[in-house]
Amino acid sequence: MPTNSRRAPKPVGRQRGLALVIVIWILTLLTLMAGSFAIGMRRESSISHAITANASASAMAESGIRLAEFNLLSDDPEQRWRGNGAIYQVIRPDSRMRIRIFSEAGKVDINTSNDAQLEAVLKSVLPDDWQRQHLLNAILDWRDADDDTRTQGAEKRQYKLAGLSYGPGNGPFQSLEELQLVLGMNEAIFEAIRPYITVYSSAAEVDPRQATPELLGILAADLKDRNVQDMALNGMGGSADVGGGFAGDNQTYTISVDVEMGQDAHAGLEAVVQSQGGDSATAFETLDWKANLITSSLFNPTMEYSVITIQDEFRYDDRF
Repeated sequence: MPTNSRRAPKPVGRQRGLALVIVIWILTLLTLMAGSFAIGMRRESSISHAITANASASAMAESGIRLAEFNLLSDDPEQRWRGNGAIYQVIRPDSRMRIRIFSEAGKVDINTSNDAQLEAVLKSVLPDDWQRQHLLNAILDWRDADDDTRTQGAEKRQYKLAGLSYGPGNGPFQSLEELQLVLGMNEAIFEAIRPYITVYSSAAEVDPRQATPELLGILAADLKDRNVQDMALNGMGGSADVGGGFAGDNQTYTISVDVEMGQDAHAGLEAVVQSQGGDSATAFETLDWKANLITSSLFNPTMEYSVITIQDEFRYDDRF
């Protein structure tokens, strides 16, 4: 007798649903992987662009140093760049560069300056007589060769009593930064007087033709307080010689360059160079070179008064 038998239906619908879920998960995973890859590529592209832009800005800053050296050697007093802190601006379609030059002869040398001019600089930030005299004599004790303590000065004993593990150098300062080690000096005072001091001048007095208007004002105010007449400073009328000084032998300059390239890159450079005479290829010797280190941005709005734009006169665009 024939029997009726039924086979259980295969779960086709369930298998298809499971396959669809697997496909969706795979597509989701691939989408996430593609998105992650795209983000990674965009990040790498941005980093690469930033590196390229910063390299271009740095190269432009270096060329700014050479441009300043070239213009310091100009035979034409009207075209020669000044070393009194004036800022020269070069504008290009994709960037702008500012160059500032300080003649070291127009600063107070902390190794060789007479006491009066060094005190005048300190007076501009330290109105208190006792504190100023203490710091002045501590500086003089540091740079002299003996261990005799000046009145209100500081030699080895005073540094030891202050709990310091070092004493005065008893010799010339090797750098401006060394001045921060002097007993009584602090960061605020140092940064305030830094634009007016140097270790490269080797002169007892400031050359008023090379000094900034700010320093001339400080020195003139000090002379007035002491009822002293100085014809050189009075003749300047509180400002430096507009022609600047020719970059003769052994003239030393601090050149600061600030470069902005849109919103993408910025580069700063500061160099101390000394003129040697001769042709333009060997005219300057570099004494110090500090990349990405400028005391104050040359694009600071407070400096606009001293900016000289040379866009129209600039004839060396192909060099940048």
